[in-house]
Amino acid sequence: MLNLLFPRPLHCLLCRQNFTHTTEEAVCALCLAQVQASAPPLCRSCGKHSPGRSVCYDCRRREESFFLKACSYGPYHGRLRELILALKKDRRTEVLPILTGYLADVWAGQLADRDIALLVPVPISEEKRRERGFNQAGLLARELGRAVRVDVCEALKWLGKRRAQIARDRQQRLEGMEGELGLTEFSMEVAGKVVCLLDDVYTTGATANACAKKLHEAGARAVYVLTVAR
Repeated sequence: MLNLLFPRPLHCLLCRQNFTHTTEEAVCALCLAQVQASAPPLCRSCGKHSPGRSVCYDCRRREESFFLKACSYGPYHGRLRELILALKKDRRTEVLPILTGYLADVWAGQLADRDIALLVPVPISEEKRRERGFNQAGLLARELGRAVRVDVCEALKWLGKRRAQIARDRQQRLEGMEGELGLTEFSMEVAGKVVCLLDDVYTTGATANACAKKLHEAGARAVYVLTVAR
């Protein structure tokens, strides 16, 4: 009742400064201007900043890659990292349109001509889904799917415990993938199609590669990867 009678001023989710005028935006223009997009030279396989080489060290030492190309909007730091954490940690779904806009930019620039028929969100554990209330990759996939008119297929499921890749080193990520991914009853939809895996953050690519391998087992013709950050 107090909020109805004396509404609190709207403020930016990131810098906490009050908006000077009525707006439907969750983040102020100043903070959005600080979001950095990836700049070349980039690895042609995973999109990582890779000066002097067309393929980065991580991709060169990967024994086998099951995706054709991974694309991201920007590096996982600064305001972009704060936006992603606002969604994942604070459950602030107001930032979804902003993050979806970044994904749509990458889609238009790098993936729109790849004949992609389905978006497949990277799964999370049921424990984490219950705790958070949603799978952030699923939310992003549905929002992007509506924007670019591509269907979403939840073809993958997480069989293991909580997935917290950012807190694990490269070797732990690589060793932790075996046996933790499964196919859902919807996986038959990917057979013979070009699909795009979608997630919020690309780290070493271990999760993306394992998911892509599973999608090939389900009959996918080719797999791309799209994330907000890496």
